[in-house]
Amino acid sequence: MHESMSGGVTPAEGARDSLMRILVISIALASLLVSACNGVAVTAPGSSPPPLLDATPTPSPTSAADPTRPAKPATPARPARPAASATPATPAAGATPAATAAPTPGASPTPPEESPPMSTEVAAVHLSGPFGSLEGRPGPAGSESQPSGLRALDQYAQGARLGIGLKDDLQFLRWTVTVSPIDSRSDDRSAVLSEGPMPGDRTDYIGVTGPDTGEWLLRLDAEISDSAPAAYHWRLAVPRREVPEDGVLEVPAPDLIIAAGQRSVVAEFGSGCYVFTCGDSGGLTPAHDLPRIRAERRSLVMTLLDESAFVGWRMTGWPVGGDPGDERSLSRARVPEGTERQTVNLPPGDWYARIQLTFDLERGALSYYARITVD
Repeated sequence: MHESMSGGVTPAEGARDSLMRILVISIALASLLVSACNGVAVTAPGSSPPPLLDATPTPSPTSAADPTRPAKPATPARPARPAASATPATPAAGATPAATAAPTPGASPTPPEESPPMSTEVAAVHLSGPFGSLEGRPGPAGSESQPSGLRALDQYAQGARLGIGLKDDLQFLRWTVTVSPIDSRSDDRSAVLSEGPMPGDRTDYIGVTGPDTGEWLLRLDAEISDSAPAAYHWRLAVPRREVPEDGVLEVPAPDLIIAAGQRSVVAEFGSGCYVFTCGDSGGLTPAHDLPRIRAERRSLVMTLLDESAFVGWRMTGWPVGGDPGDERSLSRARVPEGTERQTVNLPPGDWYARIQLTFDLERGALSYYARITVD
């Protein structure tokens, strides 16, 4: 009886051992359940912790690692941003380039600023005065022009007012107007007539006072809107004539000479405008008081007394003694600019003739009257 008690396990001891095992298992299960809720793996006592995937345990440098808890994975380092001045890599051939940053919603794209192209066209500039109006000969900025190749313009009087103007709504941005004597032996010197613009100046018209007696080369150096910078030249001929005290020039229209063979007459002035003035002749002069010329070969020659040019003419008439209401066209033509002499062929008859002449240089148009008899 005593041997069996000392060598074996009593029922009480066996029950106690079973309860201890159940307690240990219960504690382990509770730990596993708590760890599962917290996302931490817990191992059973006495076993090694399971390895972590894609992480390297980093032990604390100040304390020993706890064998019952796995180490936290190390935080991966954030990649460095490229420098602002770095040049983006060029995509390989065939590769799709990376998309650029999208613009702010609702914002309008700003186009790159571009300088306006420099115009290579040269604007037309005209000089007006007692001679009418003539476009200047243009050349590159700073260029010179030979006076011998320019048409002489009759300024009519010393110190007459001249005007330099533009067309097509252009504007002068900067200018200098000078005159120089053509005859190098002259005692006259070059002079600046105008520089601008100055406050209050018009920028589509430059008014200047013309030079004194002599022959002059007038030059304009200008920068003009929508035009290349250029130099313009005119030739002026100034007679010994003073401007009236009131400053108003009444430039007389030239006489019209009608010639047939060796005979010629001066036609009578009619109505129209010439340079600065306009006039109306009123009623018709009786036929027997008109200048009369006879043309035996049915042709006449027309010229102006001052040898100036015209660009067109029209001759109409009605039979002498007839009704002016029967006026008909006798001859007409548009002639090249610079024409100073024109031959006219007329039908036979005794005509009360009206000649409407258009002058060159935009000087105007006038009517002349004569009695012309064509055999």
